[in-house]
Amino acid sequence: MNYNQVEKKSTTSAWVWAVLSIVYLISPIDLVPDIPVIGWIDDFFVVAVGGLNLIQAECQQANVHLAAIVKTIKWAVLILGVIMVLLIILLGSLIVKLFTE
Repeated sequence: MNYNQVEKKSTTSAWVWAVLSIVYLISPIDLVPDIPVIGWIDDFFVVAVGGLNLIQAECQQANVHLAAIVKTIKWAVLILGVIMVLLIILLGSLIVKLFTE
């Protein structure tokens, strides 16, 4: 496999992930139910990471430094998103426990 084939495969997979993130946004199945504002947090982070992944793949050949910066931002957004979703799930389970006892 030469460099162009590897890059084309990387760009294609980035497009697939971007489309899957949009499908997740539209889908009624979510990690956090679509309660206004709180339920949109997981949608935001999934679409943001999918978009940043696509930007990183498209910038890889043109500007390696910009791609490295986008990669760092993508991972920071991903980690922040996981923390936010876990906190929402934790707080939701705490609220359910408080009202069911």
